[in-house]
Amino acid sequence: MNVAERVHVMPLGFEHDRIVEPAVEYRADRVILLDWIADDIERPAYHDDVVADLDAAGVDVDRRDCDLFDLYDSIAVVAEIATRESAPDDEDDVANEVYVNLATGSKITAIGGMIACMVTGAARPYYVRAERYASGTEPVGYGMELAIDLPTYPMDRPDRQQIAVLARLAEGACSKKELIRFGADRDLPFVRDCDRPFDASGKPTKQAYARLRRHVVDPLREREFVTVERVGTTRRVSATAAGRNARRAFGYVLE
Repeated sequence: MNVAERVHVMPLGFEHDRIVEPAVEYRADRVILLDWIADDIERPAYHDDVVADLDAAGVDVDRRDCDLFDLYDSIAVVAEIATRESAPDDEDDVANEVYVNLATGSKITAIGGMIACMVTGAARPYYVRAERYASGTEPVGYGMELAIDLPTYPMDRPDRQQIAVLARLAEGACSKKELIRFGADRDLPFVRDCDRPFDASGKPTKQAYARLRRHVVDPLREREFVTVERVGTTRRVSATAAGRNARRAFGYVLE
């Protein structure tokens, strides 16, 4: 029987102690380092020390690419990891315990990590307070004074079919008729659960349009993720910048 692992997700920023010490203190089985270095920055030598010290402590280390200064990439990567690690693959597998260290990356990554924890409900965020902080040098913090569990609150995201539609709209605006046919091709619930989505001639029915509006378009408009514009006799739906970013952040649910 598989045994649950304690998995810690940690941005690999300008830190050493605030990565290594909580992993050791709280007996992490595995650390997933979110790794990204800008082209104009030389990788700090202590990054190798982080990996070596975790390895010496018996902690397995994985790395994932993640832009630590991009909010939506941070949300997407942390949410995808948390969801995957906390969900058993089969009946013989078990859910892992997932923790997210919000102290070791950028402020943007901290915000993204917190949002990912609240949206998925699949990971526990925490913050590590250093014993002392450097002044103009790296690593930024030294030692670990305290690791603080942070409270989370339920936060919903667009549902899977809404994200699928946002992904389609990210490619370009669509008419409602085109979205209904897209929903049929992808077997999305607003079409699949419709009693009669198409008439005898193959045209979408009023019921299909109503279900598209009620289950997809109206909820996305309320979040300001899409706009609807009348062009002649057709209503065209377009993704807003916020909608395209939501697709980036939550597109992992389509994989």
